[in-house]
Amino acid sequence: DMTASLSDADCLPGEVGVRFELAKSILSSITLPALLEDESTPQGKAIRWIVCDDSISVQLLENQDPVSGNLPKQKHGFRLGGDAGEVQVTRRYILAAFFHSTSQVSP
Repeated sequence: DMTASLSDADCLPGEVGVRFELAKSILSSITLPALLEDESTPQGKAIRWIVCDDSISVQLLENQDPVSGNLPKQKHGFRLGGDAGEVQVTRRYILAAFFHSTSQVSP
């Protein structure tokens, strides 16, 4: 279980388990949850980066609206007003998964 292996000491501050579950719920529309939970897969490495190391994704995941359940819009970017947080987390995950799929470097 990846949530058990995500140590607060190894990650940016905040609710790491909550961030992981929220990221998994967003990303499970494009990746099987079993792949996200397996730390040996590129997908598992990518979600770990999203939840633990990527300050932009961590900030978005930590600031979920308690009423709507939506993530905040990213405050910067190419579009006026920014993209929805879920879109940003998904884009960043795809790039991280691509990196881990094509790279021989271990994190």
